[in-house]
Amino acid sequence: MPKLSADKIKARIAELQKELVKAEKTKEPSIRKVLALMKKLGVSVADLGKGGPATSAASEKKASKAKGGKRGPAPVKFRDSAGNTWSGRGKSPRWLVEAEKAGKSRDSFAV
Repeated sequence: MPKLSADKIKARIAELQKELVKAEKTKEPSIRKVLALMKKLGVSVADLGKGGPATSAASEKKASKAKGGKRGPAPVKFRDSAGNTWSGRGKSPRWLVEAEKAGKSRDSFAV
């Protein structure tokens, strides 16, 4: 990238500041329109932060799961004679993969 002189940099900064002022001026009418509509509908800024007054406990629970919310411990579905267990969630454990390579079926470890 070629080096710019101080004067060119200052001129570019001035251009960008003018663009910023222009962008801010176009934003203000839009904000006024949104606020007027919110007032007409009886919606507050606090409602927007909560997801609105129609948010129910069930939809919050779904949203939690969709965002990777914690699930409780899963019941054991597979167990070997050494006491190793697996719930069936996630990557297959090494002990089960090795047993399957040795010719045993996964069903033989089902609890």
